[in-house]
Amino acid sequence: MTVETRCPSFIDLRALAAGTAAPAADAEPFGRDMQILPIRAGECEVGLFNVPAGTGTATETRGDAFVIATSGAVVLTDAAGSTELAAGQSCVINNGTAFSWSAQGPASLVFMRYLGARPGTRGITFIDNAAPLSPSGSPAADLLTSAAPSCRANSMFISDDEAFKCGVWDSTPYSRKALFFHHCELMHLLDGEASFIDDDGNAATFRKGDTFIIEHGANTTWNSPVNVTKIYATWRRPA
Repeated sequence: MTVETRCPSFIDLRALAAGTAAPAADAEPFGRDMQILPIRAGECEVGLFNVPAGTGTATETRGDAFVIATSGAVVLTDAAGSTELAAGQSCVINNGTAFSWSAQGPASLVFMRYLGARPGTRGITFIDNAAPLSPSGSPAADLLTSAAPSCRANSMFISDDEAFKCGVWDSTPYSRKALFFHHCELMHLLDGEASFIDDDGNAATFRKGDTFIIEHGANTTWNSPVNVTKIYATWRRPA
């Protein structure tokens, strides 16, 4: 992977997670020891849960939190049952949800939390990487620099105000001109690759297994020479 991890447009979250110190044995990864990253994410915050081997309990009180494992594995258990996350698997923890966690060894999790979410229906929503997808819209014709792609998606979590959506998306190859991000999107590539160039000439290519974010306010191109499948967590201010 080739990427500028400090570029203000696209940030390699998997690399950031891999570069953090191992958690202390008595860490509270979902509480006092969570790490908030200096990332422009609109009404969201982005950070890391570094989970030690062991068990613990927590309650999500700050918002609706999308969580994806970048290494190791962790089991999250709420009143409805258990959700296991290995590398490349994700879920959403609703605001107000109490849960326990367990890990056989250290695990690194990246999160994107929608701070505008109000406590409501509590629970953990698993984002199924193999869930069926339905046809979805493609990029605007005036932005495309290639043939229009065929896109599909499945939003498995949508916040009550529809500002925060998480799911799986795929597309045939395409390229487009720079798009200004009035929104913010965290992506994890399940297959394929995508390249970006921003207004300052910073460039990055992400491939299968990478987890990254396009910041709120970025202005960047997209080029995917092969089919792409991704997990997404997107914040967009409601109209």
